[in-house]
Amino acid sequence: MDDTSTPIACMTLHPGFEAVCLNIRIYVLQTALNIYRADYGPLRERGYERRCRHLAYRSFVSWCWGYLGRKVRVVLPACVVLRIRREFPDTEGQYVGFRAALA
Repeated sequence: MDDTSTPIACMTLHPGFEAVCLNIRIYVLQTALNIYRADYGPLRERGYERRCRHLAYRSFVSWCWGYLGRKVRVVLPACVVLRIRREFPDTEGQYVGFRAALA
């Protein structure tokens, strides 16, 4: 059990962040991909880094909030977005950012 008495200034400093959101080597992101495929079919993102970024964001959301859904969205903390982008960079620098839910 984590020590919750000491607040963490940034989620990227949490001891579980790297294992849950970044570490492809321990198959967390591979598991997220398998769950995504089971729920939605193939991930249509092109390129290894882009797929990993997508799965890292989904893993973070799942870790913090559980399932949000198509109409329920949250803005991820900037520190998390920047850390995931640094780990899985877009070689063209074309990041999308937050998209509001469609009506």
